[in-house]
Order: sequence, then structure tokens, then C-alpha cells
Amino acid sequence: MRKHEQTFFIPFCFLSPTIFPTFIFLFILNYSYLCLATLNNNLKSLQLVKSELLLNREEIEAMGNRVTLEQRAANYLFENKDNASRIPKDSINKYFPLLFQWSKFTFTNDAIEMLKASALIQKIQNKELALQIIKAYGAIKAAETSFETYSNIKDHVQNDFNDNPKVKSYAYNLTRLREKTEDIVKDLEQQLHLLFTLPEGLQLLQAIPNIQKARIYFACVEEIDKTIEAIEKECE
Repeated sequence: MRKHEQTFFIPFCFLSPTIFPTFIFLFILNYSYLCLATLNNNLKSLQLVKSELLLNREEIEAMGNRVTLEQRAANYLFENKDNASRIPKDSINKYFPLLFQWSKFTFTNDAIEMLKASALIQKIQNKELALQIIKAYGAIKAAETSFETYSNIKDHVQNDFNDNPKVKSYAYNLTRLREKTEDIVKDLEQQLHLLFTLPEGLQLLQAIPNIQKARIYFACVEEIDKTIEAIEKECE
């Protein structure tokens, strides 16, 4: 006959009075260590999210300031289109180039992606904070998309202006002149005249302030500030 080996488990109640308390202590110690490690990971992750939000906040605030400045320039020039000779030269030098300049802004989402990938965001006990973080990153994405829309429309009306034969002719003559001498100063007053007298120029001045309101970017900044404040409170 083949013998079968049997394994016997000793219930906790039959453990030695000295072993049982030790077993419980080790169990509690191990559990506490795991909880503390999870908490520390969560706090570190939240600090990373906070740092990333601060960087994105800086970019979005600069974005809002940029749109505000460009729209102010377009409004100022359009309001003075019938009095071009009275516009101070320093105002022309300040505002006219803004209509044709471009700005690039960079956003990061590495910290929130790490939270999602490691499932740490699900382990944040404060569910309102977790939702607030997701909401803040959603606002950042919306601001990024809004600026892309603004830039695309601005690019379209700029191209319409630049494609006008008179503007092309002026640009061509300026290029030829630049080939002959490096010491050349752009005649902004002549460019301003083209801007004020061509329908595409007036369309450019009218379009920029009406593409969108700059306050959408500052609303995003407020959302980020609210999230950062909540993170700081959670990490106290």
C-alpha cells in the first residue's frame, strides 16, 4: 500500500502563548510598513504632480499674456487706422511686429501619466483630490487646444494678407534691397500703410481680437492654483 503524507496546520489558538503575540506583532508591523510605503509613494507622486502643474501654469499664464498683448495691439492699430500719421513711432515699433510674431509653448504630463500607469491615482484616498487633479490636466489640454486654434486662425488671416500682390511686391523689393546691403531698416510705416489700406490687412486686425477671449487661459490658471492648494493641504 502506498502511504500518503499528510500535513497538519496548527490553528492560532494552539500556538504557544509566547509565539502568538509575536506573530501578531510581526503581522501588524509588516502591514504598517506596507501602508507607510504606499503613503510615501502617494506623497512623492503628488509632489511630482504639483511640480508639473507649476511648470504648466507658467506656460499657460504666459500664453494668456501673449494672446492679450496681440489682441491689444490689433485693437490699438484698428482704432487708429484713420489717423496713422498720428500714431507715435514707438507704438508702431511695439505693436505692429506682434501681429506677425509666433510663440511656442510646451506642456508636460509625465507625472499624471505615471500616476495612471502605476494605478497610484486610484490609491489616493481623497477622491475629490484625485478628480481635481484629472480636471486640472483636462483644463491644461483644453488651453493647449484653444491656443492651437487661435494660432491656426491667425496664420490663415496672415497668409491672406501676405498673399496680396501689393504685399508680395513690397516683400520682394525689400528682399532685393537686403541682398545689396546688410544695413537695412524695415519701413514699418509703409507696412502699416498696407495693413490699413488693404482689405486683408483690416481683416487681420479685426480677426485677432475676435478669435477667442484670453480669459480662458487665466481660468485654467485658477483651476491649476486650486489643485495645487488641494495637493499642499493633502501633503501637510
